[in-house]
Amino acid sequence: MKTLNYVKILLLCMLTFSFASCGDEYYTDDYLRNSDDKLCGKTWVDEYTTEENELCKHQLKFAKDYSGREVFQFYRNGENRPYKENSYTFDWKWTDSAMENLEINYGAGDIVYFDNVWVREHNLQGKLNGAIVMFVDANL
Repeated sequence: MKTLNYVKILLLCMLTFSFASCGDEYYTDDYLRNSDDKLCGKTWVDEYTTEENELCKHQLKFAKDYSGREVFQFYRNGENRPYKENSYTFDWKWTDSAMENLEINYGAGDIVYFDNVWVREHNLQGKLNGAIVMFVDANL
């Protein structure tokens, strides 16, 4: 009878440990870590309404050669084509080994910081020049 109790306790422990290990394979360090591959090769888009009640589509494109392009497209209410577009090129780099902060350099001393960067499958978020932003992959 004592042997049967030990077997029950052993089976209960095995069952408990098997439930505790669920999901460990999906959330690895690489899944949570930012990288050039996750950041580059996509068009990141954020849409918002300006103070003039216009729709602005803000796009960021990062290239693996550490260059990039920023585009602002402005739409009047009810129109589906932008009436104005501002485009800028920049160079970028990670400013820390954890790859959580970016420096975006437009040249001539014009530098913007993108802090607390989180790059996930279809989302890019952080604090861009002091404002909290969330971009999505345009191909989504």
